[in-house]
Order: sequence, then C-alpha cells, then structure tokens
Amino acid sequence: MLYTQGVESKAPKPVAPGPPARAFTQGVGLIYQLMGVTTFLVLMLVCCSSGLLSSSTAIRQDLTEIGWGSYSVQRAMTVSLCVGIFCGIAMAGLGLGMQATHRRTPVAAALVTGLGGAFFLFHTYFFATTWQAWKLSTLCALMALMLLGLTALAMVAIGDMRKSPPAKGFNVLPKEFKVPYSHMHQDPPEVRLKRELEQRKEQLAVQHKELELMEEKLKRKMDEKE
Repeated sequence: MLYTQGVESKAPKPVAPGPPARAFTQGVGLIYQLMGVTTFLVLMLVCCSSGLLSSSTAIRQDLTEIGWGSYSVQRAMTVSLCVGIFCGIAMAGLGLGMQATHRRTPVAAALVTGLGGAFFLFHTYFFATTWQAWKLSTLCALMALMLLGLTALAMVAIGDMRKSPPAKGFNVLPKEFKVPYSHMHQDPPEVRLKRELEQRKEQLAVQHKELELMEEKLKRKMDEKE
C-alpha cells in the first residue's frame, strides 16, 4: 500500500445554491403590489368618506380663491387625490409585471413613481406656501418619499434585470398548449361526457362480442350432445 504524507485529501465542498435569477426584481414587485393596493384603498376611503362628514367638508368654496392664479387649493386637492389613486393602481399593476419578470416593467415603474414623487414634492411646497396646511403638506411629503423610495428600488431592479434578462418569448405559450378547463379537469364537461360515452360503447361492444362467442360455444355443445 502506498501512503502520501503531507498531502491532505481535498474533497469537493458542496456548493450552496444561490438565489434564483431576478429574485430581487420579483421582491420589488411584491413591495409595489402591497404599497399600491394600500395606497389605493386608503385614498378611496378618504374620497368616499369626505362627503359623509358634511357638505362643507366635501365642498369648500373658500378654497377656490386661494392658490396660484387659476390653480387653486381646491383644485390641487382634487388633482392630488386623483393622481394618488392612479399611482396606487399603477403600482399594483407594475408589481404584477415585475413579479412576472417582464423586461420593460422596472423602467415603467421607475418612470411612474419618479413622476409621482416629483408631483407630490411640488404639492408639498404648494400647500405649505399658499394655505399653510401642514397636515396636507406632511401627507404629500410622505407620499413623495414613498414614491421616490420605490423609484430607487425600481432602478436597482433595472440593473438586476439587465444582469440576468429573461429569455425572449418565455411567457408566450406554445401553439400546441391547451388551456385547461379548471385545476381539476383538463377538458370541459361536454368533452368528458362524450369520452365517457365512447368508452362505454366500446365496453358494450366487447361484452356483446363475448356474449356471441359464449352463445356459439353453447350451441356447439348442444349439437354435440344431440
């Protein structure tokens, strides 16, 4: 037997599996979905509940005279609410796109949230200087910070997508793919019933053939006895 001294056997170490490709982009998509749905629900609640308090709360005629020219505080509040609701819907949809790892979705997400952040930064300054409404200014500032933070995440997701882009046509189903009727059955009830009837007809034909053979065999036995 031969022995080697001074040389240690180096067994191959198991390689730990790394994270899947575009995992960061999918995580950012989940964050976009959560923030988008939350923003949409909160702003829709504000929009629907403002008219329930009183008519003076929903309609403020005095605010039409405050603002920068024709752009009054009342109009700014309405536009801000509409833009916030749109941003919530857009973030939820873009989150689904990033979870599905579409190539252009991170770019669209960065563009939408970046413009939304700039919009609410402008209105933070607008409400603070025209009406001294610090509550509205704080809300707009929070919206701007949230949107700009999501913009930063989308920018990182763009780099992640460029680092490991998905294959072209990865989300296109082949021509021979058949969409299942449900998660339990591949075909609709009519097709399944037709197939079952054909199977039963085949079984009946086989049984009929067996009965004919048995009848012929019985006849032969009766003839032999006679």
